[in-house]
Amino acid sequence: EVPRESDCSSLYRLETTMAQPKKPACPNFSSGPCAKRPGYTPAALADATFGRSHRAPLALNKIKDSMAMTKEILKIPADYHVAMVPASDTGAVEMMMWQLLGPRGVTVCHWESFGGGWWTDASKELKLSKITNKNADFGSLPDLASVDWNDDVVFTWNGTTSGVKVPNGDWIPDNRAGLSICDATSAAFAMDIPWSKIDVLTFSWQKCLGGEGAHGMLVISPRTVARLESYKPERPIPKIFRLTKKGKLDKAIFNGSVINTPSMVCFEDYLDALKWAKACGGLDGLIARSMRNFGAIKAFVDKTPWIEFLAKDPATTSNTSVCLVIKDLSKAQVKTLTSLLERNKVAYDIGSYRDAPAGLRIWCGPTVETKDVEALMEWVGYAHDKVKSGDVKKMRIVVTDGLAPGAIKALQQAGHEVVKKKISKEDLAAGALAEWDAIIIRSATKLTKAVINAAVSKPGSKFRLAARAGVGVDNVDLEAATAAGVMVVNSPLSATNSVVELALAHLLSQARFIPRADRAMREGKWPKSELVGHELSGKNLGFIGFGRIGQALGRVARAVGMNVHVYDPFLPDSVIQQFGATRHATPLDVFRACTHITIHAFLSPQTKHMVNADLIGAMPGVAPDGTKCGNHIVNCGRGGIIDEAAAAEMLKTGQLRSLALDVFETEPVGKTPLFESANFQGTPHIGASTIEAQNRVGAEIAGAVIAALDGSAPPGNLVNKAVQPKFAPAKARL
Repeated sequence: EVPRESDCSSLYRLETTMAQPKKPACPNFSSGPCAKRPGYTPAALADATFGRSHRAPLALNKIKDSMAMTKEILKIPADYHVAMVPASDTGAVEMMMWQLLGPRGVTVCHWESFGGGWWTDASKELKLSKITNKNADFGSLPDLASVDWNDDVVFTWNGTTSGVKVPNGDWIPDNRAGLSICDATSAAFAMDIPWSKIDVLTFSWQKCLGGEGAHGMLVISPRTVARLESYKPERPIPKIFRLTKKGKLDKAIFNGSVINTPSMVCFEDYLDALKWAKACGGLDGLIARSMRNFGAIKAFVDKTPWIEFLAKDPATTSNTSVCLVIKDLSKAQVKTLTSLLERNKVAYDIGSYRDAPAGLRIWCGPTVETKDVEALMEWVGYAHDKVKSGDVKKMRIVVTDGLAPGAIKALQQAGHEVVKKKISKEDLAAGALAEWDAIIIRSATKLTKAVINAAVSKPGSKFRLAARAGVGVDNVDLEAATAAGVMVVNSPLSATNSVVELALAHLLSQARFIPRADRAMREGKWPKSELVGHELSGKNLGFIGFGRIGQALGRVARAVGMNVHVYDPFLPDSVIQQFGATRHATPLDVFRACTHITIHAFLSPQTKHMVNADLIGAMPGVAPDGTKCGNHIVNCGRGGIIDEAAAAEMLKTGQLRSLALDVFETEPVGKTPLFESANFQGTPHIGASTIEAQNRVGAEIAGAVIAALDGSAPPGNLVNKAVQPKFAPAKARL
């Protein structure tokens, strides 16, 4: 049987003997987009108005219903207006700043990243002449009591990136002259908003109700309407910002006629969340859920000396985006802790915001379950102790054949030591890998049985993982690695597109004599009449091996009109049938049927020199449509599968019209009889040599290495699935 390019789907999980806390049922603690409501499934979208105009009565009524339910649940006064606007909360805030600010001075109060963005808008984009900056460091509020309310005031109710909220609205006077413009994206539906203090309030669906992104919500007071109708800024106002028509409020926008085309699927999702919110007891029930979640974290903080809230004043501590500081871990250790939680599927996306002090940011909005927060905090304590005690160890990784810089950075950010260096064959044979936990290779480094055994037999050997940055692992002795307890992982997904495109390029070059034409023109010739090629359409293309790369090329081949023929004993008929392909029982049957052959198998004792004079001699030379196109073979898979000496002879006799190789039995290629034929075209193993593939290969193999060393399932394939790892996770990483 021919081993094909593996697309093994089973993932490897390292079982642990250490007592671990129970994991949260839902690990989604991101501060945006946030967790969906409990029990959510896509079935909630079954009634969405797919394919219908948002102006159709059915869709329009859904928009109106969502606005009405928003007003009801948030207890918004009857004379306030509610609308959905473009570009999420950001768009909602900026559309009001662009239309309202100018006739008065402006004060921007900010104490975290997004509020700082509104200051940048006001000072550098709008370039307002009278502007006051009221700011504070992460963890604190500015002096809100000193705000001059003759100004329009822009502020966030809750600092999503700092975990600091305004305690109440008492600092906002009822008789204010200026407008209060409030970004409440992480406060709406989880905090009590005193509407008499608010003139503009914005939020997005993706926060407290776990909705989808890109849609913003706008609530405006009668005072805001008066400003919109009395003040016309000199600056241009884009269409997606305009709320007035002929100097008056465009009330249609607040009655379902949205500014631009929305996603009705997202509206359906929002309606589902609103219905759930009502079932929870409305705003009071949602606030209670969030406060219970916050209470679970507070209980942990109160009993744990090494952790504290980033907020300095308990009255200002957010109950949604809860920000924590771990006092006895370094920034790198905190990153190790959060990475560990993510890879163990305990909590996703809980690292502090990039501008904030190193720590944790845990979302405790109403869609999160309190029992999950409690389980998470137990894991935080467990992981902290492991990181602090050194049980989560730094691994030493050697990269011998090159790797994308981004991949090396990812490994280093996970806490590993990464060294790029060449190791000679002699040093490998002498056990040089014993000092490394892992090696990352491409095709140049050979991990033979002798190399592996020499590494693992050395006293104190750390060697446990071999990672192949690419698909093929024929340069690793899998049997020896498995016997030694060394895991072998690869990156089968990354180079697919690049290899497919190169194989197609070779097929096209063969059909149209592109290399020969180029050489002739460089020699001053014009051999137009000699280079009559053929079309690929209507020709039979035979695949030896039909894994991931073969199937991707098969789709392209069908798109250009080729007939697909396959030999792959591992694939079920259902896969073959998806391509309308003809299945063959033996490689010989494929060669007899096809004028064009492409190789996508692994090199093994069974496949070495499988493509020989007998198989090539069986090719028909005439296509099903009667075209005498000759026989053509492409190999962008593995060198050594084609008997190169036999192929060179077939090129001489004309039985093989052309041969294209990206892979060779010996690399780099020295002298070869293939070069004597004008109908041979070669590339120096560049199938994966594209910017995109190199970046993907690096990212995929880095993820596989990090996960394998941590004892969790590698996102790349574990190739030797039967391996019993040399080290228990207690001796490696948690």
